[in-house]
Amino acid sequence: MARTTLALLHGFLGFSHRGPIEYFRGVKKALRGMHIAPLTPEVPIAGTIAERAETLASKLLRGNTSTFALVAHSMGGLDARYLITYLDPDHRIKSLLTVSTPHRGSPLAAWMLESRGPIPAWFRYIGRPALDELTPKACAAMSIPDREDVDYASYAGCRPVDELPFWLKPYGCIISEENDGMVPLSSAQWGKFRGIMRADHVELLGWSLSLSNTRFGRPFDHLRFWRQAAVEAIAAAEEKT
Repeated sequence: MARTTLALLHGFLGFSHRGPIEYFRGVKKALRGMHIAPLTPEVPIAGTIAERAETLASKLLRGNTSTFALVAHSMGGLDARYLITYLDPDHRIKSLLTVSTPHRGSPLAAWMLESRGPIPAWFRYIGRPALDELTPKACAAMSIPDREDVDYASYAGCRPVDELPFWLKPYGCIISEENDGMVPLSSAQWGKFRGIMRADHVELLGWSLSLSNTRFGRPFDHLRFWRQAAVEAIAAAEEKT
């Protein structure tokens, strides 16, 4: 059986790396220690879901790799679902594991589009047209049906508002249900729901401005999580092959 190729997909306003700074902090090195060499394709940071998915297709599917397992953070999961449904005619993608993806949108995106002030204005300036597609209304209107030959699974991040870092706390308060500071818990669940990580949206990636606190489970062991996610995604893909 051909070895499955793993791809890590970044989210809204994300990137593969900027100099020494990696979106998935230290994850590539950690996975290489397990003899997994992940791809980290970069897509337009604020493109539409279709545009971002088309870029993924051009970067992932142009070679002769026979089997892919995708692990996606945030908006990357929406890009991946579009790619799987509409841009993978040879059905080479066999699994998708999403991490804090707003499958049903986020009220925070709607707030950014509708509110006054410098921060919402800045997000509208740099974040469109992607931001327009991340609202609950926009996600409800999307038609991206699952493919029967693909294994879909998901994880969510979640912290109580009083555990969120100072810069995320105001946004966590905008969302009326449990969340990770950006994505509601219910929105992050898709396919087989594998559980809730005690981490905020960016802490899942290994980035945090908060001090260590054992009572709050901080720092979150993101490398352990991504190792586990990679193994699960590859195993799920190989079961579908």
